[in-house]
Amino acid sequence: MTFKSFAISAALVLAALPALAEPTEWTLDLGHAHIGWTIEHLDLAPTVGRFDTFGGTFLIDEENPENSEITVTVDAASVNSNHIGRDNHIRNADLLNASVFPTVTFASETITMQSETDGTMTGNVTMLGATAPVELQFTLLRDRTYPDFIPNYDEIRTASFQASGTLTRADFGMDFIAFPGSPIGLEVDLDILIDLVDCGSLPEAVRATNVPCNWGYVEGFKGPNES
Repeated sequence: MTFKSFAISAALVLAALPALAEPTEWTLDLGHAHIGWTIEHLDLAPTVGRFDTFGGTFLIDEENPENSEITVTVDAASVNSNHIGRDNHIRNADLLNASVFPTVTFASETITMQSETDGTMTGNVTMLGATAPVELQFTLLRDRTYPDFIPNYDEIRTASFQASGTLTRADFGMDFIAFPGSPIGLEVDLDILIDLVDCGSLPEAVRATNVPCNWGYVEGFKGPNES
């Protein structure tokens, strides 16, 4: 076989193989997203809070979920526990030190599916200039399209996820303890709820007015019931 005939044969074989799926970027619906936390408080009711400002990149490989890549960036100063004095303390140098380290980031490393809807994601959290691993258990709650009667949602395909995990704050040098038996626990439980929307599947003209593809991303864009 000549090199030319070999090259032609190889090209024909490659053309006959199914195309490898590549990860597709999905958009975080900021109107349906929550990054919450819970921490122990003197063996009384745990203290709960959330972060109000965050974003991320979600490259999803539906055929091979283990090839997906997730990154999330959180604005540390957006912490909100519904108590302004406590939140100001959380932002200061004792804890998040948000003026010096304004962001908390997560980057996925491995994704393992235990079933069609449940899996484990390991990754690295960077906070206070230190990086430590975290493991998240996640569940695909629903994969569906919005009903056609909801305006400016355009029957967009949406995948909803819930995830949970635990951080040990001392791993990041956050070892502040006010006094023995301090109300601040050492472990922080995470509770994450997100909707991801497939904006890339919408025609450009439709995407320009779609609520989850624009709300929180385009300055001045208004969603339903906003004046």
